[in-house]
Order: sequence, then structure tokens, then C-alpha cells
Amino acid sequence: MLNFRQVIRAIVLALLLSLFAAAHVPLAAAQTFALSASAFSPPAGVDPGGTATATITLSTPDSYTGSVALTCVVTSNQGASTLPSCLISPSAATPYATPSLTVTTVGVSAGTYTVTVTGTGTGGSPTASVTLYLNVVDVPQDYTLTVSTAISPGTVTAGDGAQAIVTVTPIASYIGEVTLSCLSVTPITTAAPFCAFNPPTVDVSNGTAPTAVLTVSTYGTLQNQANLSMPRVFYALWLAIPGLGLVGIGVSEGSRKKLLGLLLLVGVAVGLLILPSCNSTNTLSNSNNSNGLVTPNNTYTITLTGVDKNGVSPSNTTTSTSQATVTLTVN
Repeated sequence: MLNFRQVIRAIVLALLLSLFAAAHVPLAAAQTFALSASAFSPPAGVDPGGTATATITLSTPDSYTGSVALTCVVTSNQGASTLPSCLISPSAATPYATPSLTVTTVGVSAGTYTVTVTGTGTGGSPTASVTLYLNVVDVPQDYTLTVSTAISPGTVTAGDGAQAIVTVTPIASYIGEVTLSCLSVTPITTAAPFCAFNPPTVDVSNGTAPTAVLTVSTYGTLQNQANLSMPRVFYALWLAIPGLGLVGIGVSEGSRKKLLGLLLLVGVAVGLLILPSCNSTNTLSNSNNSNGLVTPNNTYTITLTGVDKNGVSPSNTTTSTSQATVTLTVN
């Protein structure tokens, strides 16, 4: 027979074992995972018909090792008839992983859309979700023109030039061919600097930002002393003179006189032929300076612009503070 004290001990031990087992069952079932997301790119929103992307991070606070199925759904509070489509790749992963989320807005009207990404563990449990918000906005389809490499040299002598590099950067989904030019040169003066682009037209496609070399030239006259070297035929004649002298060794007196006369005649002829070239000068000028113009000494500001086949100019030419310009000093 158990006494009262032994019965009490048995009951207490049973209760303790039950509490211990109950405490460990929730811990085993509590293993889970978590989802987080980066902001959409582009962060300001996407033009209707464009694509936005984000990165989903699958993590676990307590060593969850099961596979997680990932799905996404897009909703709208504006009653939109057409919703953006979403895709997660890969659609299943285990912690830690960073699947990518892509949202396409073809045929979608402007507005804010809710994108919910849900992760479901093996067997339907556990689950986790994360919510993102996508702005679909009407972004102007245009581009900017900037000076990406400063003009060099910054100071030149009249007749010389300098170069810079300009970049055409598309905004949103702009695609087109942009022809570059100089909009204005200040101060206004005769024989002001002039510019050219290589290439003159750049192709803006697939989000690329093409560049072109800007050359700013000035008017000036260059003096070039004529080449005083004699043509090779005259060198050959001079080399023949010593030869004639050697030939005359050992010949008769009369024959020697004839050879000396021939040497004298050759020398006079050569001298007459090369004399006109000794004092001649030649004035050279660039092909744009047929009137002998010279760019005045000053500091010039050249404003750049562009235009595509639809007449669209750079969006940063609307105000004087954001226009693309280069400055060149002539002295």
C-alpha cells in the first residue's frame, strides 16, 4: 500500500512530466521563416507598359530547413480593369535565398498597385507574406544632354580647338535617334568659335546612354615656312660632280678643261633651279577660314542641344541653369 506522501509525490512527478512535454511540443512546431523585400526599381515608379523589379529575401529565425513555395498577387483599390502581372523566380526556395520579383504593366493604367508575396512551407504550414506598393505613372518620354567630360584644353590660341564628351541619357523608356548641335555661342561676335559632334547623331535604345565627342574650333591664320630641302633629283646631280672630278684625273690638259667647264655649267644650272625656293613662304589656313578671319580674344560659352525625328529636345534645356554648356577662353 502506498502511503499518502508517496501518492502526492507520484502526482507531482506526473504533473511535472506533462508540463515538460507540453513545453517542448510548441517549440518543435514554432520553426518558421520570414519574408522581406527591397523597394521596387525604378523607385519613382514605372511608365505604363514598363517593368519594375524587386528582391525578395527568404530567411529563418530558428533554422527552418523545409522548402518554401513562393507566389505573388497584384490587387488594386481603384477598380482597375487590367492589373499588372507578377512573377517570382525561382518559385520555390529554402532559407536563406533571394528570389527576384518582376512586375509587368502592359495595358495598365496609371495608379498605385499592391503586390503581395506569400511563402508557404511544406505541407501548407507555416506561411509568411510581405507587401509592396508599385506606382504606375505617366513618365515623360524624353532625354537629358550633359557634358560628361569637361572641355580640354580650357584655353586656346586663335586657330586652335578643344574637345569635350557629351552624354545623352534616356528618361523612362525613351528610344530614338538624337541629332546634336550647338544652340548658341555667347558673346556674339564675328568669327566666333564653332562646333561639331562625332558622331553627329546618337542612337538611344534599350536604356543605353550614348556619348559623342564635341570639338570646338576657332578661326586663325597659321604661317608655315616652306620646305627648303631640295628634291632628290638635285641631290643626285650634286653627287655626280665629285664623280666628274675623279673621272678627269689622268686625262689630257684639253680634256680636263672641257670637264671643268661641264662641272661649272652643272653647278650654275642647279643653283638657278633651287634659288626660288630659298626665300618663299606659304600661308596656311583651315578650310573654314577662306576670308582670313581670326577669333577675337574672349571667354565664350557654347550652349548645346539636340533634337530627335519627333522634334523632342533635351528636357534639361528648359531653364538656363540646367542647360548643357561648355566654356572656352581664346587668348
